[in-house]
Amino acid sequence: MDKKPHRQANSLRILLLLAVIAILASPAGALAADAPVPPAYQAPAPEDFGDLPWSEAFDKLHAKFSAEYAFTAWKKIDWPALYNKYKPLIDRAEAAGDFPAYYLALRQYAHSIPDGHVRVDAIRAIDDKYIGGGFGFAAAQLADGTIIAAWVDGQSAAYAQGLKAGAEITAWNGRPVQDALREVPVIFGSIPATAEDLANQRARWLTRAPLGARATVAFLRDGQPAVAAVVAYDDKGQSLAKTYPAAVLSDGLRDLIVGAPNPSPPPASMVEKKILAGNIGYIKIWGELDLDLADAGQAPSTLGLFRAALAEFNAAGVKGLILDIRNNIGGLDAMAADMLASFYPAPRLYEYLYGLNAATGAWQPVPADPGDSSPDPGLYIKPAPPFFRGPVVALINGSCKSSGEGLALGVKNLPNGETLGFYGTSGSFGMAGGEAKMPGGIEIHWPYGQSLDKSRQIQLDSRDGIGGVAPSIRVPMTRHNALRAARGEDVELEHAVRIIAERIR
Repeated sequence: MDKKPHRQANSLRILLLLAVIAILASPAGALAADAPVPPAYQAPAPEDFGDLPWSEAFDKLHAKFSAEYAFTAWKKIDWPALYNKYKPLIDRAEAAGDFPAYYLALRQYAHSIPDGHVRVDAIRAIDDKYIGGGFGFAAAQLADGTIIAAWVDGQSAAYAQGLKAGAEITAWNGRPVQDALREVPVIFGSIPATAEDLANQRARWLTRAPLGARATVAFLRDGQPAVAAVVAYDDKGQSLAKTYPAAVLSDGLRDLIVGAPNPSPPPASMVEKKILAGNIGYIKIWGELDLDLADAGQAPSTLGLFRAALAEFNAAGVKGLILDIRNNIGGLDAMAADMLASFYPAPRLYEYLYGLNAATGAWQPVPADPGDSSPDPGLYIKPAPPFFRGPVVALINGSCKSSGEGLALGVKNLPNGETLGFYGTSGSFGMAGGEAKMPGGIEIHWPYGQSLDKSRQIQLDSRDGIGGVAPSIRVPMTRHNALRAARGEDVELEHAVRIIAERIR
């Protein structure tokens, strides 16, 4: 979620980097409705500790991070315990001149905070030493907790030993697979905020290891126990590419922004549209911000593209709409509210903001519009054309983050709206922007503000593994659906089309 103005740039790369700063730009509890008018809000500024020794830089990072982080009480973060656990690792790495150990300690430290808005720059050369190899298959967790091989490389040793797509995996290196999963490190991916996402990431990373690592995999072949002995090889990331959502949806935009390799190109536009069979409108929104993805020298208005699509659908007599916000990177909350304005007949609160004022060191209400002198600091959904009053289904998943989650919540709250997917959204809705540069060119980001509902309570950000927007229509991750998803078939979209078709008959 972003509350900073979006800045334009002539170069696509510069624009994307600035967008990251914008996107990734109190203790938990209620904000009193009758609180006195606070002083002018000043957001915390980024800091650069890059020239300091590692240990000193970590001290300063910890002091800034722990002071600014918006959900310490909400998520019950024990900052002194984190410092005591990770500071010795940083000190030892510095004493030994061991940069990979320093980098890994930073990643472990950040991953101790269950928040998708917390991010550490990845260093691929180091990561690949730990997860650069695959075993020739991808694992997936089904809705009943079963772990299966969702995809198997037909040329792999695993396949030659009888492991086929759909087989249930029962044990890993001689241990029950569920026990093994609990110890799978997930520090090389995005930080999971919910228990649901953590479980999926553990299954995803189960089949990644250093090149040459050996594993024994017990599975059921035609109902009978079998075992495959496998060795990790350079599979070019295939086991990751065959997991959901990567097999179905490109994350090229997010990866381009954070500098991660991705063979799939980013989208050509922030908004994609088409009319599906049955006169059903489909709009894909990759984020709530303006980006010059065509490198044309000027970013088109994402809100303008969205409204133009709705106007086109209205002219074509479209009766139902699928709003695809899976893998949505987030962006400007004001834009999300303006998009929702086409579906609401009356004004409705989107959020109140509560953040750390860097000028005073105190937590206070943050006006949605700094130039607005209204005593109500809230951001509102204000009805605006073009209006669409037919049924709306929002496609969501765990990679729908930040202001994308605000869109999901807005659609779910409509009397004719539904959220649909295998999984809920990220559960990472804070006001992002906290940043520190560390030695080695590593940047760390975190949220420094909260989004509050009409009762002035934190909304959507996860706590105790629960958060985000759940599907009102959950597509079960059955063995059949997992296999189809691994093949790149869009099961969720098919389900949404059926739902809309039933409601517009």
